[in-house]
Parts: sequence; C-alpha cells; structure tokens
Amino acid sequence: MFDDDADLQAFRLRYREFLHEFAPHGWRAHATTTDATLDIQRSWLRTLAAHGWAAPHWPAEYGGMDATLAEQIVMQQENSRAGAPAVTMFGMALVHAAATLLEFGSEEQRRRHLPHILQGDEIWCQGFSEPGAGSDLAALSTRAVRDGDRYIVNGQKIWSSGADRADRCLLLCRTDPDVPKHQGITFLLLDLRSPGIEIRPIVSLLGSGEFCEVFMTDVVVPVTDRVGEENEGWHICQTTLSTERGPYLLPVVNKLRDECAAMWTMAEAIGTDHAAQVAAGFHAEVAILSELIDRTLLQAAFGKSGNESSILKVYYSELSQRLTTAALEMAGLDAQLAWTEAFDLNSDTFDGSWGLSHYWSWSWTIAGGSNEIQRNIIGERVLGLPREPRPEARRS
Repeated sequence: MFDDDADLQAFRLRYREFLHEFAPHGWRAHATTTDATLDIQRSWLRTLAAHGWAAPHWPAEYGGMDATLAEQIVMQQENSRAGAPAVTMFGMALVHAAATLLEFGSEEQRRRHLPHILQGDEIWCQGFSEPGAGSDLAALSTRAVRDGDRYIVNGQKIWSSGADRADRCLLLCRTDPDVPKHQGITFLLLDLRSPGIEIRPIVSLLGSGEFCEVFMTDVVVPVTDRVGEENEGWHICQTTLSTERGPYLLPVVNKLRDECAAMWTMAEAIGTDHAAQVAAGFHAEVAILSELIDRTLLQAAFGKSGNESSILKVYYSELSQRLTTAALEMAGLDAQLAWTEAFDLNSDTFDGSWGLSHYWSWSWTIAGGSNEIQRNIIGERVLGLPREPRPEARRS
C-alpha cells in the first residue's frame, strides 16, 4: 500500500534511513526484566524525540509532526521491518493521555505534561474500570467531592495496567450521584504520589503483576487537574477510549507478522505438508487483517469510518488465539519448556516464547472492551439488529 505515492515514499525513505542509523540492535536479548525493558524503551523514546519522530500524531507546536494517518501507517510498517522496540510502556501517555489533553485539556495542562511525556519522564495509567464497573463503565462509584479549589477522592480502580510504575493516572470519578449515571462523571488527572493512594499489583497465574488495583482514601486532587468541566467526564473519556483502536492497531499486526515468520521457520523444520499448510493459512489471514486495518484507517481519515474497529478487534484478538494455539500444537512439548521467566509489558513484540504469546492473546479478547460487548456493537450499530434486551425486559 502507498507505493504509488511519491511524497509518501520519500517520507518512508527518510524514516527508514533514521531507523538504519539509530534503531538499537539486539535489544531483545537485554529485555529480560520489566526494569530493563523500561530502560530500553525510555532510551529509544528519547532518541525518537530528539529527532522529531516520537509523537508523529501530535501537533507540531507540542513536539509532534502533524503526521497524516498514511504517514503513521508507514512508520509502523518501517518499525516492524527494522525490528525497532515498541514503546508500549509509554503508550498510555503518548496516545491516551496526549489525545485527551490535546482535545479537552487546558493550555496549562498541555504545557505541564506533554514535554515530560515526550521525554519519557511521565508514565501514565488508566483509572476507569472498577470491580463493579467493567463493561458497564458508567456504573463506576469512585467519588470525588468538591471542597473549594480541590476534590476529595475515595474509591477503588482495578485492571490499571502498569499503575505500580506510573506517575499519573487518567481518573474517572462520580461527582453527582443524583443524575443519570452517564451525566455525573468527572475526568481528573491524578498524581499517583499523592497521600492516600495504595497500589496493589494483581499477581496472575504465571506470577506476573502488570495489572493493578488502585485504592484511594481521602486523596486530594486540585481542581486545576480536572479535564473539562465537572460532570463532562463521560464525553471526554470517549476520546481516550477511541485511541485504543486507531493507528495503534498497527503494532498488533507487526506482532502477528513476527509470529507468522516464526511459525514458517518451525514448519520448515518439521517438513510436512500439513505444517506448511497451517503456516500458509495464518500468513494469509494476517495479510488480510493488515489490509483491512490500513483501509479502515484511511476511511477514518476521510470521516467514513463507523464501528468497523469493533469488527477488527474481534478478528485480530481471536486470530491471535488461533495462531498461537496452532503454534503450540506444532511445537509440542518443547513449547511448554521454553517459556521466558520475564513478564514485561512489551506485549506488542513477539519474544520467541509461544507460551507467553498465547497467554497474552487471551487478554486481547478482554482489554479495550470485551469481545462480547464488541459483538453487541457490531450487531446493533453495523448490522442494524435490535438492541439486546435489558435485564428488566428479560425478566418481564
């Protein structure tokens, strides 16, 4: 795609030359712990920032380059080709926090946070989900009570990826319990070093702790750290959430391509027609997915995109499960013995461990809106089917 666009080809060559000169080589061998991975990603982010490539989607006045969607796609393609590190541990800051601040934040908030985000000095996490408010996010109960020029926050958040290493949190709180639930939510920027905050990593079955619970007891948040007006948080958070399936689907495709390449190598070593057919089938599916994502993003650039991202989300997450399941079967018991001991957050890069990659694939069907919810969206908003009956209607 884009091969017939001379300007875009020139852009591709400039970025390719930059990667050839500056992209780190052999970095995967050193990314053996979460701390080491964080250091590698921060160093690479600062190198990107020094040459103007760190946040291509940002406006130029804030350190970005006003890159088009096509240019962002090209950069992701070249990152994959060069095997450059994905700065996933800073993704919440560079993408979600930045998008929210650029559209709804005050100028003071932008000037205070965006330069630090660009240099990797601020890691952000998301404080949206709660034990009783997951798929139904608007049911959240964390309270923020106005007290002069500050809010007093009490409540609990869950599944906040990387909160134990984060400096800031995008926080949704209920500020008016007496209005319909979508209308009483406020968006705050929480300093995780504030008194009254306790962060507890949730240890998975594999011993990793990337997901966290965040407990807040009488935490003080200045009104100046509110994004937008009080009780407008639901509208604002839709911008934050919409970034999860924008151009940032592209690293997912890069990971799947890496997995396909590894499957091809394994199939060649096995040497059977069946192994070759399985590998070829997944190679074709990933190529189709890549084309679909590119076309969807280009349609979005012209305002022609609707809820197609839900279709892509279901497809890529379940494709990953099927691909890694097939790879584990192909590898046999060796795959069970080859799991890495490191459980870092760089899940957008295939590290050679089929077991770990398969483990991550299951989280993709939940993160960013479960596939069950996505199927509801597809049925109702894409296919025009009747809305799913609410629990009250089913009981009657």
